[in-house]
Amino acid sequence: MTQYLISFRTLTQAQRAARLLERTGYTVTLRRIPANLSVSGCGYALTLRTRVSEAAVLLKERGLWTGKLFRREDSGDFREVMP
Repeated sequence: MTQYLISFRTLTQAQRAARLLERTGYTVTLRRIPANLSVSGCGYALTLRTRVSEAAVLLKERGLWTGKLFRREDSGDFREVMP
């Protein structure tokens, strides 16, 4: 199954987004963003597997997300994608 990462600049942003998504039926995991995906070397991400475009729209509508969306490739690497 495909895995997606939605990136956030701060832990607080990621936690708020996780709570919203969980309340609306998503299963998410909060984690540190892989170092190779972060320009500043820090950041947090939510991982999810389904309804990614819907989740991105919901987060943007609520003003909780201005980050990037990544998809894990078969090689294990992440590639930025558009929601």
